Formats: sequence, structure tokens, C-alpha cells
Amino acid sequence: MSSVTQDVAPVVAGERTTEVLEEAAGALMGRIFDAALGFMELLTLYTGERLGLYTALAEAGPATSRDLAERAGISERYAREWLEQQAVAGFLEVDDPARPAGERRYSISSAHAAVLVDRDSPFYLAHFPRFVPGIGAQAPAVVEAFRTGGGVPWSAFGPDVIEAQGDYNRGWLLAALGTRYLAAIPDVNARLSADPPARVLDAACGVGWAAISVATVYPNAIVVGIDPDPSSIELARTNAAQYGVADRVRFEARDAREAVEEGPFDLALVIESIHDMAQPVQVLDAIRRSLAPGGTLIVADEKVGEAFTAPGDMAERFCYASGVTLCLPMGMAEQPSEAIGPMLRPDIMRRLARDAGFGDARILGELEHDALRFYRLDA
Repeated sequence: MSSVTQDVAPVVAGERTTEVLEEAAGALMGRIFDAALGFMELLTLYTGERLGLYTALAEAGPATSRDLAERAGISERYAREWLEQQAVAGFLEVDDPARPAGERRYSISSAHAAVLVDRDSPFYLAHFPRFVPGIGAQAPAVVEAFRTGGGVPWSAFGPDVIEAQGDYNRGWLLAALGTRYLAAIPDVNARLSADPPARVLDAACGVGWAAISVATVYPNAIVVGIDPDPSSIELARTNAAQYGVADRVRFEARDAREAVEEGPFDLALVIESIHDMAQPVQVLDAIRRSLAPGGTLIVADEKVGEAFTAPGDMAERFCYASGVTLCLPMGMAEQPSEAIGPMLRPDIMRRLARDAGFGDARILGELEHDALRFYRLDA
């Protein structure tokens, strides 16, 4: 190599290194900005959902800012700012952007109403922004938990998060738990349909949608839902009454470790909550002891990868973000704790099952769900 080449090469290499660094830094800056924008737009969705603004547009049709303010009982000035922001973000449509601000009429398309208004729609996602204020409010407490090794109890996240978690699984539970998932397990389906009436446990039932689904699809079944959070149980009882199954579904504010006191059960369900529990082995052991001879436990929990990989896909990113901000702090609120977090990989689930006295946790590969993996545990 000539002396000229030797002198130039480090400079060129340095320039390329700087370009690569700037490109990578710029990409991360863009990603953080996009996340910040998404965070703020979620809060505007939260405002619209909590105040019934989307519903007002869907039910009564296009509106000016004054129309919407009158329908929803809010300030016209706030209504105008929100409507303009929603149109700029593409959530709402505006008839003519060039008209004076007070004369523009805004509307919501049927497609967006399916996401933001219709709770029975398979596309409904308006509950999701409710996670933001509750989780955000506890961010300082989570930071402190990082320092101390403590946790943040579920109740601290407040009613928005409790309701959002309930609605997070509501759609598929009401539409498919009984008719598709349980119906696909022949012996379970037969027992739930037979006499004498089957007894079913919904452990860590939350606001009750799994129990309500079972009672709706299997009118012979008698269902007991237990959850340690009293506010969730109150909502569950209200939901059961609204769906006309309160005579066959009983909800109790009890820890799942007390399941044996409610048994015996022919079927037990634990839907997306094993990973949140401080002592899942004790819970699974109590459920095992609550089962009648030949009884079965079905667990549905996060469909994460079988091994850690980085970087991860969108599902893994979502689960880990949930783990840092919500699931792990909640699981650490009680000590001692298994401290699993949402990454409940199959080998972990199998270990928990064996430690609880079950023979195994068999994956029900025939039950396909985008976000959840189903396990069968037989005593």
C-alpha cells in the first residue's frame, strides 16, 4: 500500500464510521419520536373514548365542534381542538378543511367505529388507550420498585387498567371460548354439556368474561369465578347480570390459592394470569386439589417464543414492555415471588405444573390463537 493510500484510508474509514453512527442514531431518534407521538395520540383516543365522543359521532352523525360539545356536554373550545387533532391524525374525517373552524363538520367512518365504538366488534380496540394513564401514573412507583426489589400491586394501577384488561380479552372470550376453544376438546365439551351439571372454576377471573362465556354456551354448567380484587368482582357481577347468567355464575373476592374451598370442579380455567402471580405453584396446586376425579385445568397464557432472542418481533416487544411496566411489578408486589413476568415460555409452564403436582402441561396445538398458547393439565 502506498503512503498516500495509507494516509487516506483511516480518514475514509472514519468518515464511514461516522455516517453509520449518525444513521443508527437518527433511526433511534425517529423511533423514539414515533413512540412519543403514539403515546400522545393514545391519550387523545383515551379522551374521546372516556367522554363518549366517538359514540356521539357514530350514533348522531357528523358534527361541528359546537354540535359535539352539546351532545357530549363538554367545552366547545376543547371539542374543536380535539376534532382538528383527530382529523389531522386520520382518526376522523372532515368535510371541508378550508371552511371556517366553527363550520367544519367531522365524522367517523364505519371502519373506525368498529375499532373505537362497537364493543362487540372483533376489531374493537378503544379499551387499549385506558392502559396509558394508569400505567403511566405508576411509573415513579415502578422506578422505586427497581431500586428496592419490591413491586406495585394490581389495585394501584386503578380502574382504567382494570377495565382495560377486562376488555382486552372480552371479545375473543365471549365470541369463541365456549363455541370454538372448549368445544374443540371432546371430553371437556361432553362434560360441560352433560348432566349432572358440570362445575367450572374461573380462577383469577378478573371482570368475569370467561365465566360468562362458559355459562352462556353451556346452560347446564354452574360456574364460580374467584379473584382477589374486589373491584373486579363487582364489575364481574354487573357483567353477569347484563348477560343474563347471574343465576348460574357466582363471583367471589377470593385468592386463587383458596380454590380448593370452592370445589370440587370438573373444569378449571386460568386465562392470561399465571404469569402475573407471585406464587403460581401454590395456585396451581390449590386448583389441582379442587378438581373432581377426572377433572381438567385449561391454562391460556402468552404465546411467547420458546427461547430468548434479540431483537424480537412485535409480539415479544409488547410482552417485554408490558413486563417492565406492569406485569413484573405486579408479580413482585407479594413476596416471596416467582417473578415470572409475561415471558411464560413452555418450559417454565411445564416446570410450574410439575411442581404443583400435575403430570405435565400439554400444549393444545389444535387451539390456535394469535396471542395466547393453551395448556391442558390433568391431575
